Amino acid sequence: MKKVLLVLLVSLGLQTQAQISPCDSVEYAITSTANTNLLQLEAWVNGTCPVNFPCIVSNYSWTVCDDNLCYGDTGTTVYFQQFMTTDTIKVCLTTDMTIDTMTYTCMQCDSLVFGPNGWMLMSMGNPTAISEVCQFGCSCCMWKNDIDDGIIYDMLGRELRTIPIGTIFIRNNKKHIRVK
Repeated sequence: MKKVLLVLLVSLGLQTQAQISPCDSVEYAITSTANTNLLQLEAWVNGTCPVNFPCIVSNYSWTVCDDNLCYGDTGTTVYFQQFMTTDTIKVCLTTDMTIDTMTYTCMQCDSLVFGPNGWMLMSMGNPTAISEVCQFGCSCCMWKNDIDDGIIYDMLGRELRTIPIGTIFIRNNKKHIRVK
């Protein structure tokens, strides 16, 4: 009976929940006043980091550019006063974080203009890059360019040494199940 049910599930297509990217947890605030060109940026991690394996941030790296020059700084809170109130500036935040044994590099960029209340978003930006760096090298990443490598992964993306019996595994970007 179990085998029939398993075959039925496989034939109908298995439904899995979409993975929420830890990069969705990275946020930052812009602090500014109308009377000065001082720009304060503050970053934090909030939201989708799992309780059992919290996000550990090893680096916040900031780059702020106008049309001619770029300035950089690292840390949770940074200050920039090099820009004119007539500039449109681009702010990029790169965050390196670890969850369990996986390291993620998240990057997001926004354009800022100086308005009546100080520096403000010109447009809402989306993350421009989400990449995963594995602790043991790229062979443990499911998203490498060569998907027909024959390496076996479990449903969490961990590399397996043997084909499991009775559980779903991934090989060459396809789900499989070994019955016997």
